[in-house]
Amino acid sequence: MTKPVTLHFPAPGGSGRATLSVTEVGPNKIEYEVKSGNNRSQGGATGPGRGCLTYLRAHGSGNSCGTLDATRPSPQPGTVVIQATTSTDGTALLHIVSP
Repeated sequence: MTKPVTLHFPAPGGSGRATLSVTEVGPNKIEYEVKSGNNRSQGGATGPGRGCLTYLRAHGSGNSCGTLDATRPSPQPGTVVIQATTSTDGTALLHIVSP
């Protein structure tokens, strides 16, 4: 993917649909926004080996960003996990893991 894109997927807890919008992508860079019901979260990574994890739950969401490897996150009960990472070769990876 080399341009912004929007993905739709089931929201956690059966609360409808969630939206993930990749707002910027380029060499060693990815930025995104997640919306689900009243929850909204943003994340992004710039520079090799950087990343963000977003935990989307039926009653809230949270982010954790920093140095991160590209290993796919494990499923968690009642949580959609979104991981965006940049690699040393300039590519950006995006994983969406649902329960």
